Amino acid sequence: MRNLCLSAALAGAMIVPGQAVWAQSDLRDMLGTLAQTVLEQQQAEHQRALWAGVVQNGSAAAYRQYLDTYPQGPNAATARAELAKLERGQAAAQVESRLALTQTQRMNIQRRLAALGHYRSGIDGVFGAGTRRAITAWQNATGNTATGYLTAEQSQTLLSGASAQPARPPASDGATTSPAQGELNLRLTRAQRVQIQRDLTTLGHDTRGVDGLFGSGTREAIRAWQRSKSQTATGYLTANQVAALRTDASDTRNTPAPIASAALDEDLLGLTRPERVEIQEQLIALGYLSGNADGIFGPHTRSAITRWQRDNGSTGNGYLTAEQVRVLR
Repeated sequence: MRNLCLSAALAGAMIVPGQAVWAQSDLRDMLGTLAQTVLEQQQAEHQRALWAGVVQNGSAAAYRQYLDTYPQGPNAATARAELAKLERGQAAAQVESRLALTQTQRMNIQRRLAALGHYRSGIDGVFGAGTRRAITAWQNATGNTATGYLTAEQSQTLLSGASAQPARPPASDGATTSPAQGELNLRLTRAQRVQIQRDLTTLGHDTRGVDGLFGSGTREAIRAWQRSKSQTATGYLTANQVAALRTDASDTRNTPAPIASAALDEDLLGLTRPERVEIQEQLIALGYLSGNADGIFGPHTRSAITRWQRDNGSTGNGYLTAEQVRVLR
């Protein structure tokens, strides 16, 4: 009996440790697989986060950093293509910089690009985003590599007026002079353009910057003002409209002190464009405002706010307080 029990004990001692070893091995494999999965997920998340930051930054240094970190990453091919494009642009910019174009030459180039239908902004000798787009369009139309920067040969071609016509003629409204060309003929100076942007801002039409450059923000502000005056919304000004805009802004600046104070208080609320759209949508739903909600508080919106204020027992001045914004929203 004793021998039988001893044999059983010895057998148990031999089997149990073996099973423990196997269990430990399986556990190590399971933990290793789990750790590897977590590590891969963390790396994938880091790669996605880094790429999102690179795209937002958009610089050559950012793309290089991504490629240094993930040379075989899922976005490596895109990063190399964008980096090559940026490096070509930098090289082209250096070539143009060495031309040392004078302001007069730059203005003449802008005039030529405008005459060819590629340029729609001010003749100021400043090669901003609008001029770069115009140069790119001209380069595409003439079969050159589109970099947005000029070579010596290309600048001479434009300055001599011998460049080819664009592939498509500039848009026209059917009149002898298009709105864009009409505004161009005004020869507005940089200071005059800055004043126009200030006047538009005073009247509640956001130009997205007061810099004398008539980009998409200024064009939309001009269209909004033109609509408020029941005029054709072209986004380009005539001489009469420039004068009328100046008068409207002057009248607004001479508003009585209480209204000026209310306007300042509303401005300090820092309402965003989406928030203004939401307020307009509420006014439309309540029957105080007609048309589309565009986030621009022009004369029609001010009138709607005034009527809503009076119907709700407030002094109707057309400008909202924080409490009124909360009620409307």
